[in-house]
Amino acid sequence: MTSWDDDIDAMTDDELLAELRAAVAEAEQVTDRQREAARAAFTWRTVDAELAELLHDSALESAAVRGDDAARTLTFASGPLTLEVEIDGDTVMGQVVGAAAETVLMQRSIADDFPLPVDPSGFFRIKGVAPGPVRFVVQAGDWTLTSPWVAI
Repeated sequence: MTSWDDDIDAMTDDELLAELRAAVAEAEQVTDRQREAARAAFTWRTVDAELAELLHDSALESAAVRGDDAARTLTFASGPLTLEVEIDGDTVMGQVVGAAAETVLMQRSIADDFPLPVDPSGFFRIKGVAPGPVRFVVQAGDWTLTSPWVAI
């Protein structure tokens, strides 16, 4: 069995250029979906700087302290923004603290982004949320808070 290096070594310059031309021709047929995926992958190079810090997750506390029916609380922070979220069964409620929230999106891996109505005090509430991964994106002025994905 020959390796790829052996094949390259056996090629003439013209054969190698022909292979390179074929590779470039294939690259010109990139779909919009592939382009979007590549852009999304490129943005992950700064993911640690962009994600909000998880300050508190009540699910990490001792099971002896919490009852099985206790609501889960999460607190995220990024810059001057803090997002406090409580998950109680299929109800998600929370508050944006530190600046007036313009938008709060709940993102699901299995569904479209869901904008949450936010009152002037930064409170929001939604019922009927199915279990699964979720994250929140808050826009408040020049600041954006993007929580890491959490399972609810």
